[in-house]
Amino acid sequence: MPETLQYWASVFNSLSIISNWETPNHQDHLSIPECFDILTTMGNYSNAQMSMPSLQLEFRYDSSCMIAFSGRIVRHGVDGVEGDQIAWAWYMRDSVHIYAGVPSCEWARVEGCILTTV
Repeated sequence: MPETLQYWASVFNSLSIISNWETPNHQDHLSIPECFDILTTMGNYSNAQMSMPSLQLEFRYDSSCMIAFSGRIVRHGVDGVEGDQIAWAWYMRDSVHIYAGVPSCEWARVEGCILTTV
């Protein structure tokens, strides 16, 4: 495993690719609560909405949108869309840290993020 880690090009240790799929509101119980998950979406589609009901938030989830939050702490979901959509969800799992023999993460801090609005 140590020889593989030197080639791993991401700070995240897990990736899910989701295509044309509605995801009901949920929490990611295998993710690490201390880390932000990064969700990015692309495609030729319309009317996508991401909801975070526990925070009473709803976002337009247009193509090229990127959202960072703790999927373990924040309940979230995405409605079905019209067209073709693909989303990448990058996140951390402690089981991978344990298997690889590397330390887990510290709490994510907003000061360490670049916040932009369009």
